[in-house]
Amino acid sequence: MSFVSHDLLCENEHEMPQEIYRRADGLPPCPHCGTATRIAWFSGATPSFSGFGTMIVDGREVTTGDFEAHKRKIEAANPGKHVQVDAPTDKQIDRRIEDRKQRLANSRKARGIDVQAVGESRSATAAKELEALERGSVSPKVVAKARQKAHKVVESYKNPA
Repeated sequence: MSFVSHDLLCENEHEMPQEIYRRADGLPPCPHCGTATRIAWFSGATPSFSGFGTMIVDGREVTTGDFEAHKRKIEAANPGKHVQVDAPTDKQIDRRIEDRKQRLANSRKARGIDVQAVGESRSATAAKELEALERGSVSPKVVAKARQKAHKVVESYKNPA
């Protein structure tokens, strides 16, 4: 018995984010209007299925059976209601990342760490490593990887939070 989770969209444009259903049963009809549904990709990550009968929910691994039992228990306690697994939107994730960057910048500033100086130092180190590789007899793939790394380092420190 295999379960999957997809964002679904019906013909009447009703969105059903992270709908969990049995793969063997196929896509379920829209709970709002009963029309056929199709897979859509309009939200972020869903609970990830990590292998044979397990999934990652809230950062910990649970069996799909435990998850389904918990879901059924909630639905039994709330007749006529459907449990829907919601994931954060892309906008919420981006906001969390920006908040984390700002907290890190504030922490570094409070400790007297000059982010610009750290960025310049790391950029210079990456550039020196790249020059050394270009002078040596290494494969073009290794040089290309080093060039990519140096570019990433420079870009990551262009606009510190």
